[in-house]
Amino acid sequence: MFFQNHEPKSSYRQTPENSSLSPASQNSAPHALQLAKKIGNKAMINLLQKQTHIQPVIQGKFKDIEPTDYGANEYDNDRNNEGQFTAVRADKDLPTYFGVLKDTFGEDNVNKSFFSKTNELGDTCDRPHSVSAIVKKGTSRKDRKGDSVVSAIGNLGTEERLIRDGKNDAAKTAYDGGHLVGYQIVRGIEANQEWNIAPQDVKNNEHSYNHTIEKMLRGAGKGTEYTYSVEVKYDQWNFSVDQEQLVKLGALKQVDSTKPWEIQLPVRIPFKWDAKADMTKTDENKWKFGSPTKGESSFEQFSQTMDEGNLDFTRKSHTARFNLAFSDKDGNEELYDIDSNNFDAKKVKGIRYSMHQSLPTDFLKNQKPVEWKGDEANAVAHFGEVKKGQASSTNILEIMPAKLKRNKILIDEIEEIGDVEKPEKMRFIPEGISQLDERDEKKCVFIYQLEKNKIRNEYIILKKIETDYYPFFDVQPEEEERFEKEKENFDTITNEFATWMQELDNKEEDEIESIQQKMVQYSKILEAQTLTLTRIKNHRIGRNLYEETVNEFYPDYKEKIWRSLQVLRSITGYDSDSEYYHGGKKTDSKNKTNSNGKRTLEAREDNHKKRKSDKEQQDNKKMIEEAIGKYLRKSVVDYLNKK
Repeated sequence: MFFQNHEPKSSYRQTPENSSLSPASQNSAPHALQLAKKIGNKAMINLLQKQTHIQPVIQGKFKDIEPTDYGANEYDNDRNNEGQFTAVRADKDLPTYFGVLKDTFGEDNVNKSFFSKTNELGDTCDRPHSVSAIVKKGTSRKDRKGDSVVSAIGNLGTEERLIRDGKNDAAKTAYDGGHLVGYQIVRGIEANQEWNIAPQDVKNNEHSYNHTIEKMLRGAGKGTEYTYSVEVKYDQWNFSVDQEQLVKLGALKQVDSTKPWEIQLPVRIPFKWDAKADMTKTDENKWKFGSPTKGESSFEQFSQTMDEGNLDFTRKSHTARFNLAFSDKDGNEELYDIDSNNFDAKKVKGIRYSMHQSLPTDFLKNQKPVEWKGDEANAVAHFGEVKKGQASSTNILEIMPAKLKRNKILIDEIEEIGDVEKPEKMRFIPEGISQLDERDEKKCVFIYQLEKNKIRNEYIILKKIETDYYPFFDVQPEEEERFEKEKENFDTITNEFATWMQELDNKEEDEIESIQQKMVQYSKILEAQTLTLTRIKNHRIGRNLYEETVNEFYPDYKEKIWRSLQVLRSITGYDSDSEYYHGGKKTDSKNKTNSNGKRTLEAREDNHKKRKSDKEQQDNKKMIEEAIGKYLRKSVVDYLNKK
């Protein structure tokens, strides 16, 4: 039997940090400033004061919103389904990001293409909090049907991460629309409702959640009846962004000084996912749940301790962490052990599933309006309290060492990566050629020769790395300075933590609680630092890759350009773009002789041209006509980009 006398873990319990439905500030002063004053450390004060930006409230569209309990007539239940919804709790008609920005900045200033994957949702979309159902397992074989709302809500999570953290090549977190109560649990399309779907880590959705608790519920024996409730929790109601960030990302077309510089948007990504299934009768011997799917993909995100310090948005196996617990007929509970051979599904009468997702850290938030020149009194469109909660029910004393270790590894890795100096930008097209009219025969012949020299392979490789990695050089000086500051901040936090740990045994209970609160704040700073360090590491790798690729492919590219120009010169007399000739200079060798007193190559070519046969001249004429026929009105840029 798989049950032992283990104390139930707290990962799915109601805990002080997550039991409140509405985060509320405990003090009117900013948390960062409170912490800085308590610590009294100058370095940390400098770090934290950046977060003390306070602006007046001018709007309140969803301020202090409380979840709504839906009435039974507000959600559908098909009697032919195996499951019936019994309770729904959600934020009704919460504005989408498109809806908020359109209303605040005007529809003409919003890039609709940025929201193309969520336009199905329109201006509003429910935000779920909890859903309950009762299920009696039948023999239905209904296949799951796709629904555009499901994928759109998954993309709503992708939008949130992009808006809050910007584009980051290192980030591996992606989202599906995750059902709280699954479609194949209730066996009905009624599950595809906004109040039953939230952005869920794609790895968790497709493997962990799907192949553990949902697999056990789908595989329940015929006639088995159970209640199923799922609750998601958010670490804050809203997050804050500014106009410059929205313009850089492409959500807004331009900065508008007549509108608020900073705006708050509603959080959509839950930090925690708790699911609970219990048989309505624990003494029914014929009732049983199925078994979780065996296999590494199902348990890559498994964690016995649910230590949030193990969350890592750069590793697919750690973008979310989950665990399972089972109870027997007497209510005894035990965490599932994936290495145990004693699992017996017949003994399971209750299932618990708890999952934490890695969260955005608001890294890109600007501290000062850069282009905005508006009225300071209208700086913020405030939509409620922005207050991060604690996204874990584990002991902060266990979380901190894991985060410190992770960041120390990143610092060491960055220092091992030698950076490179910013190079000159590559010249893809000779300047003289780029200035030719698209109808010019010389331009057509040049493209014809590029085709013969098969230049596209090098061009595609070089153009891609220029687009992907050359911008990293623009932030290089800033990142070098930032890296040094982050190392100082890391040392400060490490020393503070070590001091606290040494003094912990001599502290009173209220002092210990105060220290733990400070550690929670430091934990959030370390989480943001992880993103910063990962970005710096990623950029250094990109700059090195840029240099290596240019050194490998650019000489061949320039050689092919040179050969094409040589042929063009011999046929049309084109005499420009000397930078692409060997050695960077065009050699004037017409009147020079070699060591044997013979005429130079160019002089002999001139003589050879005079003796050219009519056939060769005709061949050149035909080639020019063919080149014009293929490439008239097509620019070199269009040709290289296959347009």
